[in-house]
Amino acid sequence: MRAARVLLAVAVSGLCMLLTPIRASAAEPVASVSIAITSLSPDLPSRDGEITVSGRVTNITKERLYRLEALFWRNQAPILGRAGMEQALVSNSNEPLGARYTGVFQDLTTPQNPFLAPNESVDFTLRVRVSDLELSPTDGIYLMGVHVLQRGNNVAIGRARVFVPVIAGKPSSKLTTTTIVVLNSRPSLVRKGALSDDHLAAEVGENGRLTALLKAANADKATFAVDPALIDELKIMSAGYQVQDSEGTTSAGTGQADATRWLQGFETLQGSHDGYRLLYGSPDVAALVHDGQESVLEDAANANKLVESTRSLPLLILPGGGAADEAVAKAAAALHPAAILLADTSARGPATPVLAGPEGVPIIRFTAAANKGGPGPDPRETAVHVHQRMLTESWIDATAARDGLNHGKVQLITKAAQAERSDRNLQAPWLKERTLSELLKSTPAAWAEKYHYSSAARAAELTPGQLSSLRKFDWSLKTYGDLLVDGTNARAEGSAAVARAASLKWRKHDKARRAFLGPQQATLDEILLNKIQIRSSARVQTVAQQGVEFPITIKNNLAADPSAPNAGAVKVKLVFNSENSQRLTIKPIKPTEIQAQDTYTANAEVTAKANGIVPVTAQLMTESGRVVGRPFDIEVQVTQNGTTGWTIAVAAGIVLVASTFFRIRQVAKERTTSTSGKPPGHPPGAGTPADKLPALSSAPAEKLDV
Repeated sequence: MRAARVLLAVAVSGLCMLLTPIRASAAEPVASVSIAITSLSPDLPSRDGEITVSGRVTNITKERLYRLEALFWRNQAPILGRAGMEQALVSNSNEPLGARYTGVFQDLTTPQNPFLAPNESVDFTLRVRVSDLELSPTDGIYLMGVHVLQRGNNVAIGRARVFVPVIAGKPSSKLTTTTIVVLNSRPSLVRKGALSDDHLAAEVGENGRLTALLKAANADKATFAVDPALIDELKIMSAGYQVQDSEGTTSAGTGQADATRWLQGFETLQGSHDGYRLLYGSPDVAALVHDGQESVLEDAANANKLVESTRSLPLLILPGGGAADEAVAKAAAALHPAAILLADTSARGPATPVLAGPEGVPIIRFTAAANKGGPGPDPRETAVHVHQRMLTESWIDATAARDGLNHGKVQLITKAAQAERSDRNLQAPWLKERTLSELLKSTPAAWAEKYHYSSAARAAELTPGQLSSLRKFDWSLKTYGDLLVDGTNARAEGSAAVARAASLKWRKHDKARRAFLGPQQATLDEILLNKIQIRSSARVQTVAQQGVEFPITIKNNLAADPSAPNAGAVKVKLVFNSENSQRLTIKPIKPTEIQAQDTYTANAEVTAKANGIVPVTAQLMTESGRVVGRPFDIEVQVTQNGTTGWTIAVAAGIVLVASTFFRIRQVAKERTTSTSGKPPGHPPGAGTPADKLPALSSAPAEKLDV
């Protein structure tokens, strides 16, 4: 009789749910307390067993709350499919109303202290027999949770709900599950031995995110995907490190011991579990492709070679949020990874986890929604919520499978809340766990390769400002590598640095990124602008002819290293840009090697064709043509002393010879006149007495002052 009443109640409840229109705009009940569910045991209760739920109640008002009690709540109608689950996820916490089980409750205050003060919290634990809940006999997913009441008031002042599968039979199909634990973090390495902040110390601490993820990765059949940049930075931390703030002040880091412990745990994990490596620095693949900076992806792939402990692991590409369009997928495939990880919301295809991707690279689809937890109200992304939703979705998929495809679910674990529940082996009868390597042995399903890339995914990319600063940083690093005589190490370290600067972990962390990137860019600017200098006179005089030279000096102010004689040695050429190349040009000075703290002086060869002042700019460049150093302005003054001087000299000689000739002739005439008694220049009878004329010199002609 009791069973009949239960069946009737369930039928009526189900009919009401179908007939009652959904109030899409209904308001969530205002709560006075927040209820965080911290434990649900077992996660798959049997009908003849018990359920224990534990949690914490917090007063979120500004008033004291009087005589509180916690009661177990459930909805007796099961959820049987995805539509019902989706409806539950978007419903308000009082829809459906369900029923409280009053047989078990817990007072949250005491007679001695009946009040819960603002922001004060209290723990609770409720244990009930499943048989007392009078659930439908149908296998399915049930909404269960907790209501908090004030004594004497039947309206709940706080609610919490969670999915609970109550399953007796086995689904017709088994569902394979693959768990991939992502081990990465926001980069912080600014130079050897120095980090921009100490956030990694907290993440590898006893209760840190990376510690929880490492524990989850140690679960049986779990697969890990590690960012080699994380290993790189933790090794630096384990050797002792400094933290450098935005002002350049350094202090001792606090995570040396924890970094050492974490690395030891990772070494053990790597020796016993299925593992992959991500691109160095976890760059924002989509943002780089859309901004035309695909070369940074090559930098990240090359930087992977720097980390010896992860070098042999197969490559796995994970775009930000698992979202990609066709261009992003093709760019990822061009790096020849073992697989590309995409969310099922982006790669929409058959209900199978392995799809055929571009260039023969398989696409592994992970369940994006499983990481979101629920249902509400908040907090809805606790470890319990996330785990129970994963079980719920997997059961729904297993029961719905009818097409004979190789069904499976891939779960991506990136948060501590997910990790807290994922370190346990799943015991669900419809699930079979396998590693990513085992999953990749299955045949990829063909599909239309139609990708969905939403406007929200595009908006989440690195910002235009971040991408612009990345482009400048990349150019500076490559220029520095070209500048050095031996730039092998600089280029390798530059690839790693630019990959870290392109990390998708900088999304929504622009302030931290500026603190990280600023000191590195400032160091490069100082080297490329000020360390290699041109020294010359600012004003040079020359003549208009070919082959005239003037000295010019190049100074290398980079620091010398006695233990490495070639350290800091540069190779540069010097080019000249004339404002009027038709009047004046200066031949470039060929690439020359200059040791650190040394100078090189060369002769600049000028070709001038006209007189006047011509401004010229001298500029240093690498052998490949990248500009370094500051330009040096020179005024070249050209005179015509070459051709004109000889013309003047010849003309002066002609004038001298002519004047000498006429003077000698005049003297000769005067002598002839003196001999005949007539003064020269006076015709006879002019009336000038001869004795009044001046006497002529008797000096010979060759002594005359001509």
